[in-house]
Amino acid sequence: MPRNAWITLPLLSATLALPLHAALPELSSIEPLEFDEGAQRLIARGDARLEFDNTRVRADRITYYQEFGLADAIGNVAVSRDGSRLIAERLNYDAEASVFSLETLRAGQWPFLLSGETAGGTAENISVQNSTVYYGNPSTYGLSMSAEKVQYVKGESDYVKMNSAVVRIGKVPVFYLPTYTHYIGASPYYLDVAGGADDQLGTYIQTTTLFPTTSWLRLGANLDYYTKRSVLVGPTAQYVYDSSQQQILGSISTGFIDDDSDDRGLDILEDPIEAERAFAEWRHKHYIGERFTSTARASYWSDSEVTRDFRDSIYNENRQPDNFAEGAYAGDNYFISAFGRFRPNQFQIVQERLPEVRVDVLPTPIFNTGVYQKLSASYVQMREDLTDAIPLITKKNKYNRFDLSYRIERPIRIFDWLTLTPLAGGRLTQYENQQLDDALGGNLVADSYTRELYELGFDLESQLYASYPTVNSTWDVQGLRHILRPVMHYRYFSAPSDSDEIASIERQIFDLERPILDLSDLRNVDSISETHLVRLGVENLYQTRAAGYGSRTLAALNFYQDVLFDKGTRYDGDEEETFNATWVEFVLTPAPWLKFDLDSRFKTTSLTLEELRTRTSILSGEIWELGLSTDLLNERIEQYRIDFIYRFNERYSLLTDLRFDADSGQLTETQLGFRSRVGSTWEVLYAVTFREGAQRESDVEFNVRLRLVQQ
Repeated sequence: MPRNAWITLPLLSATLALPLHAALPELSSIEPLEFDEGAQRLIARGDARLEFDNTRVRADRITYYQEFGLADAIGNVAVSRDGSRLIAERLNYDAEASVFSLETLRAGQWPFLLSGETAGGTAENISVQNSTVYYGNPSTYGLSMSAEKVQYVKGESDYVKMNSAVVRIGKVPVFYLPTYTHYIGASPYYLDVAGGADDQLGTYIQTTTLFPTTSWLRLGANLDYYTKRSVLVGPTAQYVYDSSQQQILGSISTGFIDDDSDDRGLDILEDPIEAERAFAEWRHKHYIGERFTSTARASYWSDSEVTRDFRDSIYNENRQPDNFAEGAYAGDNYFISAFGRFRPNQFQIVQERLPEVRVDVLPTPIFNTGVYQKLSASYVQMREDLTDAIPLITKKNKYNRFDLSYRIERPIRIFDWLTLTPLAGGRLTQYENQQLDDALGGNLVADSYTRELYELGFDLESQLYASYPTVNSTWDVQGLRHILRPVMHYRYFSAPSDSDEIASIERQIFDLERPILDLSDLRNVDSISETHLVRLGVENLYQTRAAGYGSRTLAALNFYQDVLFDKGTRYDGDEEETFNATWVEFVLTPAPWLKFDLDSRFKTTSLTLEELRTRTSILSGEIWELGLSTDLLNERIEQYRIDFIYRFNERYSLLTDLRFDADSGQLTETQLGFRSRVGSTWEVLYAVTFREGAQRESDVEFNVRLRLVQQ
């Protein structure tokens, strides 16, 4: 059962830890109380109630022995404490020994229910005989676990131990466990089963399971069968460890298959895909105190298409797997980090860092001059292997590089609403042990090379405010505040003396975002070119009072214009223009049920729309959700998407996902789905997918997915 199922036993412990010794009880009933002076016994009948501090016991009859601190409740017993409730036929409690016993009990906290014939013990050690734990309401297809004995032990690591446990779906036993120990802090069970059919895989079933083994670890497996491919199997794991000093969390998912298909196709390098195929995914995060963090991500794929064929959720999340590890320490005003990027997949071209050690000093005042300084220094060994991708290449590109950046700036407040910040900086880069294949110009590259770059510029920023007593009940507007922020950024980067003498590995990549303005932040270290530009911008923010505290953003509208004094080459090969590009960004969130995002780029002189990305989300309460998306890149991409969910009721939903490519004039992917809840335990999704022009996927695919609902 999921871990919260075991909340019921600690709940039982807390409910029955009756502080009878803390205060005299209050005993009441509909009928007059009976008092036996000789036995020092009070008897209450008819909706009898016994109250101790914040604990209340109700029953048909309650007998309380004052001399011994004993309570005996019989008939429709209900124990309530701190919002928790337990039902039983009989309760006996010894306040002096803190021992209790129960008969025919039921307890729970949604979505879990515990029932048992008898129970007894102390608040730290409880035993329940012939018990059953239900996940959700007991139903025909509900999930439950029954055992002859359940023991809850409270200590440093609270745990539940079960003897002769049987897991059932409805009344049907699924498997038997002679003994089972579950730690209260452990992660829940996980079960995901998918089955379907298509032309590429045949009829198939995919399963992923995870079972708690300790308080911080759960283990399981990926186990699939494909009629046209064979069996895929691999271990899975998730771990979560949390203490006052550190937190560790991560996951592992693997799979191996001896692919029986006669037509496995080609990988991204146009090489035939081998029969033995595998993947391994590892994610890791580690926090120590408030200053140290480490992150790791590893993705081994035997070929570029293995997850696309057998685990499309992994492939859609990251089609170019990234493998890196980083450790970072945060000082009072600086960061020290080590970052490595690696190439376990031979089909990829990766700029490997083996590793990069870096120190970043945040802007720091220089005495009382009003001047701030910023510093960063790094040392890295870089390597790039192109031998698998380009047949003419026989040597790996590599070098060792020391990089130092320094900048000073002086904010000057001209008016209360206007600030000018002149700045200057430099970047010194030293290359050693350079190696570059002759086919790429390696004959021009010396073993070592030193490059110096300089930066000059200023930031002119203004911030204006206006408030309006606007009230609108439809949009829940309680006053309106407009923040206007005109900005002007000027930058000049000096030209490198001779970029041909660098074994270029960190090059300029295809990126349509606004260019980075600060020299020290540029990551295309080996291909930095002379830059001379002015960026003009107007930023608008519209806010209203939030219901609880603070403000809520209704809309944001930003305009930016780059003016180039030194022009380079555009992504499409044309020469850049003086008025290079205009960016318009718009976000609208006037209500929880409506959100609109827009990012666009225009060619300034002709006002030609070159790039547009939008996303509109509309919700109608819990009935339906509609999403509209566009993705346009002039003369290259023009795609649209509509996703829609309609909920008939709490059990049944209709799902659609349509993707349209305007260049081909086709619906490239159409997915229709129907989701249903089976009881309160299972969720089933039926889906059929139609594709046009897919490279590896089937044109028609039918899929059924069953998963355990994590309540």
